[in-house]
Amino acid sequence: MQKTTGTSVDLRAVTDTGIDPGLPWGAELRDLATAMVTGQRLEESRDALIRAAGPRKTAAAVGVCANFEMMNHILDATGCPVPASLGFVADLLGVTRRH
Repeated sequence: MQKTTGTSVDLRAVTDTGIDPGLPWGAELRDLATAMVTGQRLEESRDALIRAAGPRKTAAAVGVCANFEMMNHILDATGCPVPASLGFVADLLGVTRRH
């Protein structure tokens, strides 16, 4: 569990749908983020988050996801390395590190 803003979040839930993220509407947020990245079930995931969190919070979540994807593409395109100090995040998510 990570706690940075007064809310405990289980980051393993990002890659394991069997784990509760520990956030209000966490499963719906994860599903929407996944749908935005994969292009699958986008309308269904968006509608589920609207039902759970409302349209304003859903719009904010879409904006955050879109901005993250944009930044990630820029970093990938420029070859910016991930700092070694952030390796713990890959470990938490169960993602293989590339060196």
